[in-house]
Amino acid sequence: MSKPALRFWLIVIPTAAIFYLSLQATLVLRYHGQLAYDALDAHYKIFSIIFVIWLLVFFIHGLFDVRVFRRYSSLFFNLVSAMAVNLLLAIIYFYFQPNLILTPRRILLLLVGVAFVLILLWYLLVKYIFKSRLSEGIYLFSFNNELSELEGEIKGHAFLGFRVLGHLNQQSLGQMALDKNSSIIFPDNLQASPQTAEQMYQLRTLGVRFYNHKSFYEQLLRRIYLSQIDELWFLENIDYQEKRFYNLAKRAMDIILGAIGLIFFLASLPFCALLIKLADRKGSIFFVQERVGRGGKLFKVYKYRTMNSWGVTNTWTSANDPRITGVGKFLRKSRIDEWPQFINLLFGHMSLVGPRPEQPHIVEELKKQIPFYDERHLVKPGLTGWAQINNIYAASLEETRTKLQYDLYYIKHRSLLFDLEIILKTIYYIFTWQGR
Repeated sequence: MSKPALRFWLIVIPTAAIFYLSLQATLVLRYHGQLAYDALDAHYKIFSIIFVIWLLVFFIHGLFDVRVFRRYSSLFFNLVSAMAVNLLLAIIYFYFQPNLILTPRRILLLLVGVAFVLILLWYLLVKYIFKSRLSEGIYLFSFNNELSELEGEIKGHAFLGFRVLGHLNQQSLGQMALDKNSSIIFPDNLQASPQTAEQMYQLRTLGVRFYNHKSFYEQLLRRIYLSQIDELWFLENIDYQEKRFYNLAKRAMDIILGAIGLIFFLASLPFCALLIKLADRKGSIFFVQERVGRGGKLFKVYKYRTMNSWGVTNTWTSANDPRITGVGKFLRKSRIDEWPQFINLLFGHMSLVGPRPEQPHIVEELKKQIPFYDERHLVKPGLTGWAQINNIYAASLEETRTKLQYDLYYIKHRSLLFDLEIILKTIYYIFTWQGR
């Protein structure tokens, strides 16, 4: 089993088991072990449905992602938020099923409290295990220090369980005593030195693992190693053929969700129009701007206006932008400003998931400064995307490079399951007011 899979099952399976253990403990505490078998069986059947929902909430909150173990505060508050949502969903579930013989209102709070404590203890133990037991030693092999960027990323993401043990080159490869069961990351230009490749081949019997630096970078960060890719990478990794079933299913999902979203948009229109006008009477209610879509085709995107009328320009929006009104901040944080784009969704200009569209003049400039920038237009732009849920906004050239790394990762791995992951995590970001 791969290390990412091992980590996944160390979190998901025990979490599900803890839910059932917490239910058992709660029933013992509440009924002092005197609950009849039939009633006990009924509790387990009903709560099995709830626990599936709870696991989904944990996934949305990122509690099955090892990145949550980076900080104790992140782990604690994400868990508090998830259990609060779980309590609310359980209350709603039982409220709409009044015919159930169970009276869960007497045990729900106790169940949530017990589960929170047990899961927190388990997660703290897993955090310790990841740090001290599952950490994998990495050697970086290079000819001319070409893996320095990767080294910085590994050290910056130490919570993922990798640590740099040292650097190797042609001279030290055969002389250094490598740690048992360690790994070596090598660059693409290794093929230029058959002798070095042969030396590494001999190390396989010692239990040494090998990673191509681009693949490792992608696995580590779930984005593409932009500075180390070329035309050949695109030919080997990007599918340029039409994915008919995927595109058909994706379009069907866009139409269904776009129709539902249009109802919310029309319902919000009178209230948003009033608030926008109260904040700035001179400007229009909507912000309409030309953007670049799939294949470089231009279309007009619709949004609620969030800036002062004097501040609406064709420039990037920055964090804490003074042009954004108080009402605009609320609309942006809640993502309500995006609701008019359900019109774009229904017209087929955009999809629910995809790279965020940019203005034509910005695209032309970025194509000159960032290699392969135009490749992001292989798919339709989206209302939400992989870069957005990783808190990447294009407010500078450097941020745009990072954003492209996530966009290319999405294009390479796009699937209905990946789209679903992005949609679910977007819901979490909306409810936690993360956005710009």
